[in-house]
Amino acid sequence: MRGVALLTAIVLAAVASPAGSHESAGGGRLPPGSPLSANPNLSVIRAAPDFTLVDVEGRAVRLAEWRGRVVLLAFIYTSCPAACPLLTQRMAVLQQRLLAERLLPARVALVSITVDPQRDFAPALARYAQAFGAREGWRFLRESPDRLAPVLAAYDEWTTRTPGGEIDHPARLHLIDAQGRVREIYNLERFDERQAFLDIVSLLRATP
Repeated sequence: MRGVALLTAIVLAAVASPAGSHESAGGGRLPPGSPLSANPNLSVIRAAPDFTLVDVEGRAVRLAEWRGRVVLLAFIYTSCPAACPLLTQRMAVLQQRLLAERLLPARVALVSITVDPQRDFAPALARYAQAFGAREGWRFLRESPDRLAPVLAAYDEWTTRTPGGEIDHPARLHLIDAQGRVREIYNLERFDERQAFLDIVSLLRATP
């Protein structure tokens, strides 16, 4: 976990400042030439498949419990050497912005689901969450392999274990609106926490 903590510090130092330099939840303009969009086109992709998993404290958690809030749902595993820590760190930076704007946990939920239930028992997930500074409103979930498999399939999160013990998986993030509909699917290359913040704000503005 010391390696994860070191990566956390490095990435935070690199991205924390830019993430705070764009539009606030209250509005405003982006700098000229910014690659970000304050008015994103977030069409409805499909209804988000519901699920019931358990958190690090063993409590059952159902996706439908967050109806009325915008949810950013990610798939990770704690022993991932590169992609998952980077993705999770970007979520940690996003968490800080959402907390600063008082959107988390009242109007937004962050959710990370392990794709490695055979190794990611509750203590491992809890340590991982702590390493990235997860606060109230960011839940880390798991289940037994047979109960988790249908959830992974529903979100097209296939997994392939490599000879070295790593897991190849898409590592996508699903942005779900307050009505329980998927409105954006990010991969690691496309996931910019600054744009994700603007996407979340756009969905919140459209929430009745």
